[in-house]
Amino acid sequence: MKVLIAGGRGRVGSKVADLLEQNDVEVVSGGLDDGVDYIQGTGVAEVLEGVDTIINVLNTGRFDKEGAVDFFEGTTRALSAAGERAGVKHHILLSIVGVGEGDASEIGYYLGKVAQERALKEGTLPYTIVRSTQFQSYVPVLADQHTVEGKVMVPRDLIQPVELDELVALLGEIALAAAPLGEVEIAGPERFHMDDLLRGTLAASGDTREVITVESDGPIDAMVPRGEYRMGSVLYPVREIPTAD
Repeated sequence: MKVLIAGGRGRVGSKVADLLEQNDVEVVSGGLDDGVDYIQGTGVAEVLEGVDTIINVLNTGRFDKEGAVDFFEGTTRALSAAGERAGVKHHILLSIVGVGEGDASEIGYYLGKVAQERALKEGTLPYTIVRSTQFQSYVPVLADQHTVEGKVMVPRDLIQPVELDELVALLGEIALAAAPLGEVEIAGPERFHMDDLLRGTLAASGDTREVITVESDGPIDAMVPRGEYRMGSVLYPVREIPTAD
């Protein structure tokens, strides 16, 4: 088996590459650092030569709607079209829980992921979309993103963070099985309110920023699984934070 990891040098892609190589899979990394540009078409045909499966974990720092949509939609359409020409049998895409729902977040980044899923489904390659909740290790960054004038302004939305290695294991499992599954979701074993989670996480690290609960601008369950999902087993590392029962 030969697998192309689009975005293979990033936080997720590099871990998936290590896992697959431990299982005797030939792995090729395809991203800008590898000289591959899916929008411009540079190096795409070459990196897909002999590839059976694409794992698409490409990411962008653009959070505005135009930038995110252009990136996610453009790269996915290009990968799908080039993969079809190369004889790829399976396109695995990493996405976000809540994307695809009618009331998904209106943040530009999430709209980009909505466009990305649509682009994948409109292609001809058999696919698996793996939707993940937020990574446990990323929770402190969420506090930074919600900080305004030194205070963390966060709604009481639901959040169910997953350990990154459990997502990596799922991506590897799906690739090795070589059987497209359509749509799969994964989340951690504990569900919290976001304000409680950030308040407890900051307190545990000695961060004195005040967390202020603000009104949510959408459904509080928009970013947690609403149907069947793969539940991780790793508990959130900061204990004594009340769960949302």
